[in-house]
Amino acid sequence: MDQSIEKIRGINQRALAINWTRMAGDHKIPRFEDFDPGARIHDPKKLAVWNVEQSDGEIVLRALFSGTLLNEPFSASWSGKTLEELTPPSLRSDIVSGAHECVRTGCAIYMILRTRDFKGHAIDLERLLLPFGRNGRVEQIVASLQLISLTGTVDRAAIVQEFEVQSKCILSVRIPRVASAKRRPLAATWMPKR
Repeated sequence: MDQSIEKIRGINQRALAINWTRMAGDHKIPRFEDFDPGARIHDPKKLAVWNVEQSDGEIVLRALFSGTLLNEPFSASWSGKTLEELTPPSLRSDIVSGAHECVRTGCAIYMILRTRDFKGHAIDLERLLLPFGRNGRVEQIVASLQLISLTGTVDRAAIVQEFEVQSKCILSVRIPRVASAKRRPLAATWMPKR
């Protein structure tokens, strides 16, 4: 597992999605051990790897790895904690339902959650979830999280609180597995239930 996590370093979200769709070209859920996207431009400090635990119809996602920029707003490592434990209550519906949709369908999920800083500027959290597993079952999810502000810098220490106060899901797209690396994946809009 540690070697697979090391392979993730250096990739952006678009490149991650393209790499994942090519791996899933035969309509199978790619194996995490085979994930070797190569060095590009994504900062591994913004990545998390979740282990999918399923029991009696319940889905629990437990953190295997989280980059240092993801740990910073929470003042702690995510390792061993569940997605539900880490997600603020006001965001839980969108965040958890997106992860469950990824597990249920075996499709990548791309979401944008938006909040506003104290000056009223929009801050977006772009979230890409990539499912990995065996025999048609999702066993791990690689999550890439990017904070975007077109008008200034993001205060990472306060960002969780800003999302707790006000946030909305402005985009949620399911990226299906495709049969050919030459074909571009078709995206289907999917919105979390509130």
